[in-house]
Amino acid sequence: MSSSSSAPESLSSSPASSVPPTFTTTTATTTHNGTVNVSRPKVLFIGDYSGCDDVDEEIRKVAEVHTLPRTGYEETAELIRKKVEVEGEFVAFGGLFLVSHNFPPKWDIGLLGPLAPSCKLYVGPGAGYDKVDIDWLSSTGAMYANSPTAVGQRTADGALMLTLAAMRGVTPQDLSVRAGKWRDLSVRTVDWRTAQIGIIGLGSIGTRLATLLTSIGATKISYNSRRPSPTAQPSWTYYQSLDELFATSDVIILTCPLTPATHGMIGKEAFGKMKDGVVLVNVSRGQVVVESELVDALESGKVRRAALDVFENEPEVHPGLLKNPNVTLSPHVAPAPDTMGQSMNGEVIENILEFLKTGMPLTPVNLDQLEKNGFLVGKQTVAQ
Repeated sequence: MSSSSSAPESLSSSPASSVPPTFTTTTATTTHNGTVNVSRPKVLFIGDYSGCDDVDEEIRKVAEVHTLPRTGYEETAELIRKKVEVEGEFVAFGGLFLVSHNFPPKWDIGLLGPLAPSCKLYVGPGAGYDKVDIDWLSSTGAMYANSPTAVGQRTADGALMLTLAAMRGVTPQDLSVRAGKWRDLSVRTVDWRTAQIGIIGLGSIGTRLATLLTSIGATKISYNSRRPSPTAQPSWTYYQSLDELFATSDVIILTCPLTPATHGMIGKEAFGKMKDGVVLVNVSRGQVVVESELVDALESGKVRRAALDVFENEPEVHPGLLKNPNVTLSPHVAPAPDTMGQSMNGEVIENILEFLKTGMPLTPVNLDQLEKNGFLVGKQTVAQ
């Protein structure tokens, strides 16, 4: 087998034209004695198998697959460097995550530099990509795709669990029973059938959560996002203004991505615009909430209860949250990660398979940035 590989020409540094790019997943060469060698594109994975037999088999049919052990950042960076040094260029790179194994906490030039600029697709496990240097990847002409479907569905399921627990006051009642006091009559519940529930961020997680809440009888759901969602049900109210959502909501649920605009969004100023006794749920990213100011809001009663799956400085948790009986604490396990790996990692491979077939992954997130940088990309909706 020839050591060379051929990447799908989905990106070009030349100005965009009306001529669509052509794609190929194999390159045929004829030797001097007439023998035809077929070289498949090279793909590199952290981890070996997704656990989904069909895609594990398919990727090995259409690509020359190389794998690295799951380990930390420094070790993986060195393994990638050596792999490229020995094997040459790769057209795609993917991460297959298992909660029981180590995994690089960030994807940047220090980790992935040896793969650029020949690698044209990077696919990470999960919906979030705040730990990925999208600007650097875009500057190399590479696409980044996330794998949001399985983790999004499961995170929404976990968000529903946390929301109902916070509205019913499960944690203070649990603590009362453990203290030998039985029922805590001071706990006031919030009825999801009549409460105004505001969701910030109506992507895949927010949409599924709103759908689940509707299915159990919630009738007053509002949301804020960059624009009205085409997937929103007619009964859901769109608020372009966050202030309006703050002012009207009995329960506020955060399902938004972490961006410069959402970093520290929920703090003293935001709490001042909310109803007294609001319930706050966060399954987005810890840095969306200023924890010290949330502690103050809880202690003053401005926030009745909070349910948090993510924290500002994970795995550290603010001491004021740890000691407050009105806070439900969940260690970033809303999507039940111990049983999530197979379906999520299957999405990683499906993205690469689609890229090898068509030049475009299923869920790219940086097409706009690539176009701004002058790269030619196919027509595809950017995942939110």
